[in-house]
Amino acid sequence: MSDRDKQNKYNQQSNISNSLYARVNVGQDADKNSLDSAEPVHTGGSMNNEDERVIDNNTFTHTLLFYVIGLLTSAIIGFGIFKLFQNYFYGEGLSQALPSFFLIAGSLLIGFIISALVLKKIKV
Repeated sequence: MSDRDKQNKYNQQSNISNSLYARVNVGQDADKNSLDSAEPVHTGGSMNNEDERVIDNNTFTHTLLFYVIGLLTSAIIGFGIFKLFQNYFYGEGLSQALPSFFLIAGSLLIGFIISALVLKKIKV
């Protein structure tokens, strides 16, 4: 007899179910959705552990805060860099367009990275 057969025989003798639902909801009557013991204490496992919770990033509040914080920090960073390196943004043709493109792209990238970090930190 293999180890698997021995385990299955032990499970059948001990009335152990292999389903996850039965393991999580030990001591509950599935028909009545209530505890079947006299003592109303749940002895089974729980699916509400803090370390198993997943943050829902698809809520409207999260999306709105992500864009608002991202755009505000991008504007502040962009304005600050523009004021700091003001002389680089005056010129003709490519010498004016390239620094402006880097300023806009860089400030948007940094702003939305900061927004994602802030929302992850406050767990909204």
